[in-house]
Amino acid sequence: MELRLLRYFWTVATVGTVSQAAEQLFITQPTLYRQIHELELELDTPLFIRDGRKLVLTEDGQYLKNKAEEILSLADQTTEVFLNRKNEALVGNLTIGALEGFVADDIAVALAQLLKANPLITFTILSGNADEIKQKLDAGLVDVGFLIEPVSSEKYSVERLDVTERWLLMTQKDNPLAAKKTIRYDDIKDEPLIISHRAEVRRFFAEWAKCKLEDFHFIGGFNLGFNLFPLVDEGIGSAIVTEGAMRRGFPDLVTIPLEPEVKTHSVLVWKKNAPLSPVTRAFIKQYLYE
Repeated sequence: MELRLLRYFWTVATVGTVSQAAEQLFITQPTLYRQIHELELELDTPLFIRDGRKLVLTEDGQYLKNKAEEILSLADQTTEVFLNRKNEALVGNLTIGALEGFVADDIAVALAQLLKANPLITFTILSGNADEIKQKLDAGLVDVGFLIEPVSSEKYSVERLDVTERWLLMTQKDNPLAAKKTIRYDDIKDEPLIISHRAEVRRFFAEWAKCKLEDFHFIGGFNLGFNLFPLVDEGIGSAIVTEGAMRRGFPDLVTIPLEPEVKTHSVLVWKKNAPLSPVTRAFIKQYLYE
């Protein structure tokens, strides 16, 4: 499958008509029709259905569009790396994957200093959970990631940071638990809890509580806090969260630290045995050493 065909397909899928896509690609409509037809023959599946003048993606077409975006993005990034190496200039885009937390402040400081010295650099910040960020690291779609321990060093270079995240129970003000100074397992064993959907996190808290996973009353999971806080605010359940994620204004919510205290370090990671672009190397140096 050629990148050229993928780019043709992605352009048609994005604009919705062959005429507009052909205009953007500077090719004729018959040529573009023929190229899309060849791609469908190669994959042995229809990619579009016609809806009036527009083309609508089939289920296979939507899957290919998602994959094409990843592949074309990676190809563009790779081309950019080689152009930057040839020009020996610190120019290009840096893509950072980051969890919600206190580390966002340090990322902003490092980026501000890097951009001040190198104004031609651009950047993209992708928020996500640890699994999503690691998947993008593996695929080459993210240059560096900011995660929370534990992170395996088998596939990644891992730098432990001074930034720590304390874990808390978040609940409503009128919940009897809100009056406690600290929260132990016995306090919450019957409490409806919302916690990260990641199995590693759930096992971590089972070890903290010295109990089995099924001993908790988990009613829901989440990957980012954006949609979590309204759920707790509505009284659906209490949540176990990191302190750094608590940066939103919900006056009817309170947080109580766990006992024994639970703290985890943030880490900066990048893919092992993979060439780093000059921009990525400069950011890592800026963040860690300057």
